[in-house]
Amino acid sequence: MRLQPTITYNDDSLLAKAWVKGKVEEEGVQYLTCAVNLGGQSRRSQESVTIYSFPAPNLTLSQPEVSEWTTVNVECEAQAGAVVTLNGAPARPPGPRAQLQLNASAEDNGRSFFCSAALEVAEQVVHKHQTRELRVLYGPRLNERDCLGNWTWQEGSQQTLRCQAWGNPTPKLNCSRKEDGALLPIGDLRPVKREVAGTYQCRATSTCGEVTREVVINVIYHQNNMAIVIPVASVIILGTVGAAAYIYNYQRKIQKYELQKARKAQEEAAMKLSTPATPP
Repeated sequence: MRLQPTITYNDDSLLAKAWVKGKVEEEGVQYLTCAVNLGGQSRRSQESVTIYSFPAPNLTLSQPEVSEWTTVNVECEAQAGAVVTLNGAPARPPGPRAQLQLNASAEDNGRSFFCSAALEVAEQVVHKHQTRELRVLYGPRLNERDCLGNWTWQEGSQQTLRCQAWGNPTPKLNCSRKEDGALLPIGDLRPVKREVAGTYQCRATSTCGEVTREVVINVIYHQNNMAIVIPVASVIILGTVGAAAYIYNYQRKIQKYELQKARKAQEEAAMKLSTPATPP
């Protein structure tokens, strides 16, 4: 095999470069000879070179996009003589093939599978890699961690309301108050106003389904003190006046009764004095 070098001159030296394009039948140890003729003299140097073919491993998923709880087969395969490793695969004797099987869940969405192949060439280990990603379709998620069901704030405070739905594809979230349909003020509340208080119904929908969640917002605020004092004072005054009137009427009734009783006694005494005595 004769090479076509590219020669570069530099003062009293020269550099020759050539690409070695080996064929399958030429794989293995080959010898390269460099010969230089100058001024009637010849110099020759020889080195060995190992020609090999080592493509990247073949990493395949039975389905790159699946619905939740679908069985997925992952397989990594390289050429004979190579040793492959596949992340997540069960331990097996070293070889050119590795595989694993999983029941896809929402947590597997976006999971990357990494396959590495190693081949020993001329007492050196050469590595090639391949990566694939799995997409898992699953319905909306709207749980306590991402959308708290009960919020209690002080009026005028600075708060942030968070409510986020998860899913693949990304669900659409709509939250409205049951009483009047007002939208849930997701985000910064600066400041909190009593008008946001109420019970909201949140609904997350996508092509994979829907889920609902109730969110309650409580706002603590101080009422006008005069608005409280005046009704209370009125009740106290009315109660006092009523009690005094009752006592006064009760005492008048007692006095009237005593007078009537004394008058009756006097009348009875007068009648006894005016009645003539019976003769013996």
